[in-house]
Amino acid sequence: MSNINTRLQQMTDKINSGKIVESTGLGNEINFRVFDYDPEDEYIVRDYLYNYLLVKNDNIKVFDIYDIIINILKEKGFLEKTFEYEKKKGTKYVNSVIQKTLAISSNSDLIVKYIKNNMPKDTSTIIFITGLGKCYGIVRGHTILNNLHSIITSNPLIMLYPGRYDGQSFRLFNILENDNYYRAFQLVNRK
Repeated sequence: MSNINTRLQQMTDKINSGKIVESTGLGNEINFRVFDYDPEDEYIVRDYLYNYLLVKNDNIKVFDIYDIIINILKEKGFLEKTFEYEKKKGTKYVNSVIQKTLAISSNSDLIVKYIKNNMPKDTSTIIFITGLGKCYGIVRGHTILNNLHSIITSNPLIMLYPGRYDGQSFRLFNILENDNYYRAFQLVNRK
C-alpha cells in the first residue's frame, strides 16, 4: 500500500500535468474525482493542501464544507442557537435542525448556493472539496457531489475524503458504509 506522502505527490503530479483540466470520462462524464485517505492522515493531507499545494498552484479553489456550514449558520444568526439545542436535545437533533436550515438536497440547498456564488470564472481552476469528516452527521460526500453536478460543469473537482472510496461507494472514516452509489473517478489508487 502506498503511503500518504507518495499518494499526495502522485496527486500533485496529476494536477501539474494539466491532464485533470482537460480530462473527461469515456461517456463525457463530469470531471469529478475523489482522493480518499485514511482518517488518521487528515492532518497530513490538510497541511499538504494548505501549506504546499495552494502555495505552489494558483489554479486551485478550496471549498471546506464545514466552514461553509459555520458561515451560513453565523449569517443566519443561528450558530449560537445550535449550541443551546445540542445541550438540551443532543447532537442528532441539532444535526437534523442544521440539515433543514441548510435545505440540503433541495432546490434551495444553501451549501450549493454558496459554492455557486463563489465559483471562479476560470474553468481551468481546480475545485477542491474538503471538510467532510468535520461535518459528519450533517451532510455526506455523495450528497455534496450529486448536488454539485448542476453547478460545477466545466471545472475539474477533487473531493478529499477521509475514508475509503472504491469507485462506487464511500466508507467514511473507513468504518461507516454508505448505501448510496456514486460514480466519480478515483484520483490516485491505493495499492
